Amino acid sequence: MKATSVWVMLALLAASIEPILVKLGYRGAVTPLQLLLMKNVVGATVILPLTRHFRLPGVRDAGRIASVSLLLLLTNGLTLYALQRLTAVTVITVVTTTPALVALANQALGRDRLGPRFWLGFGICFAGIVLTVDAAGADGYSLDPLGLGIIALAVLSSTLYRVRMEELTGRYDPRLVSTWVFWINAAVAVLFLAPFLEPIPAEALPLGLWIGLAAALANVAFLWAIKLVGSTNMSIFNLIQRPLVIVAAALVLREPLTLSQALGVAMVLAGLPLARATRRNPAAQATPDRPRSGLPAPSATR
Repeated sequence: MKATSVWVMLALLAASIEPILVKLGYRGAVTPLQLLLMKNVVGATVILPLTRHFRLPGVRDAGRIASVSLLLLLTNGLTLYALQRLTAVTVITVVTTTPALVALANQALGRDRLGPRFWLGFGICFAGIVLTVDAAGADGYSLDPLGLGIIALAVLSSTLYRVRMEELTGRYDPRLVSTWVFWINAAVAVLFLAPFLEPIPAEALPLGLWIGLAAALANVAFLWAIKLVGSTNMSIFNLIQRPLVIVAAALVLREPLTLSQALGVAMVLAGLPLARATRRNPAAQATPDRPRSGLPAPSATR
């Protein structure tokens, strides 16, 4: 239980750092696609020292990992394009529905049991997230049809990524999966994204280093947490990321904390203990890698 709490908190804290760094980057001349490129290239560079776990997977295993890693890259890309047509308020609100879709998918697959307590907790969390965004300001809700379609696709790809990642982390060591996810996505970004971008400003390079490091750390912790608690519960835990970003922004960026935001943070914290999915077969989530994969079983205490 202690190891589980550590991995979950590490995933949440590392993921919460990244939006603050991105916002600092947008104060300069860096573009979203340049940040996406730096994030994946730097992440691929530092991931092996973080995981200290390398093995060449077979062709079939590499195909499984590649298909899931590209879902992550697709989700990031779709979200960036959606932000060009929608306000951040709309994007945040739509993305908050992801845990519900993950929960329904896992229930259909027989992994989780969902009761009224879960949906009550999720409803409280969702309402809290909505309160944390200032819909009354200039950054209000946007109903651009194409933008809504793009962010809806991002939610679906994110749902599929989390559900399939639970299967992968049950089969392989999460450190191995995370290593190859960043290497594959970095290769795709360099081959298909870098040639079409303007040169990255020199002043943005240190920021890209920190964003890539935070992303790599968050991914490793996120995959361990999925293995330990399941993709549904980890998706629910991720809802606390928005309140963490708000608090961090208030402290680091000196942004004002409104009454509605404070109430929203409190509601998310109150709803999280209720929105817990019951695992149908918890032991299956901690099984070693299958013998035919040729990979060692992970240790949650490392």
